[in-house]
Amino acid sequence: MSSSPSISVVLPTYNCRHLLGAHLHSMQAWLDLAHEVIVVDSRSTDGTLELIRQELHHPGLRIIERDRGLYASWNEGIAATTGDWVYISTAGDLITREQLQHLREVGEALTADVVVSPPAFTHEDGRPHRDLGWPPAKLLTAFGQGRPFVMQPEATQLLAFQNCPNAILGSSAANLYRGTHLRARPFPTEYGVVGDTAWIIRYGHETRLALTPQAGSTFCIHEKESQLTPEQCVELHRRLIDHESARLREATQLSPRLTNLLGEQDQPVHTKRLWAEKRRLWHTPDSRVVNKLRWLAVTSRYLWNRLRDKRQARRTMQALQTNRALFTHLSH
Repeated sequence: MSSSPSISVVLPTYNCRHLLGAHLHSMQAWLDLAHEVIVVDSRSTDGTLELIRQELHHPGLRIIERDRGLYASWNEGIAATTGDWVYISTAGDLITREQLQHLREVGEALTADVVVSPPAFTHEDGRPHRDLGWPPAKLLTAFGQGRPFVMQPEATQLLAFQNCPNAILGSSAANLYRGTHLRARPFPTEYGVVGDTAWIIRYGHETRLALTPQAGSTFCIHEKESQLTPEQCVELHRRLIDHESARLREATQLSPRLTNLLGEQDQPVHTKRLWAEKRRLWHTPDSRVVNKLRWLAVTSRYLWNRLRDKRQARRTMQALQTNRALFTHLSH
């Protein structure tokens, strides 16, 4: 019996049989590290569960069947776990045995609540996809010094808002969560597909987040069933910022730095609105000169606002970099 801290695996599925062959094969390399495997299937109709029952064998396997709901499914599976650490194994997203062990080692060494690593990106057929420039890689460049490190909750919260609507968690399938921390903090379900972003924004003020430069996972770029319009993206961003900043103010005493940052969050939301408007004008069939002039005016305002937002983000990053007490690096 291993004396290492235990790992629970949550495998959420819905009509993903076409991805499961390679996924289940990849899991075999590290399945013995798992204390238990919780499959949460949202009543698949394509043979997903049949394939899992045929190919996935583990003494701690449990299968939960429930109605659809992306993060609601995650939450039900997470609530059923008992391990020291929780790994969310989303279909098509792969991790190596060495990486899973590394995440656990970093989490234990730095007493982290979640350990984040940057994934590589692939298409569903396995072809490499271009790097999407997600926040974890940028944070490692800014603060990592080439080593794993953990940030204090104040820094976690600041950077979560600073990077919204992108999640500083990156992909949960590249990460490892401390079980007690995650089970007490379910993923928000009211923000559609950006529950990862909402989770770290909601709980950042009480989360020690670690990042490691070591890579050993892939994130699969799927075709989405439905695509949000630019206007819907802007509204989702605004609602997330408004609701979660109000919730945070009620939950805790804010630092002056975070108070200032929250007061400036209307600016990037406005920039997003300009982005949506310039896209709409560009794609409109109206080719009149007045419409093109309007597009030029909106685009100019968008570029100026984006430059201002980048300057503000740079100032925030520089202020954090000078506060060494917020970051602890793993010794060589």
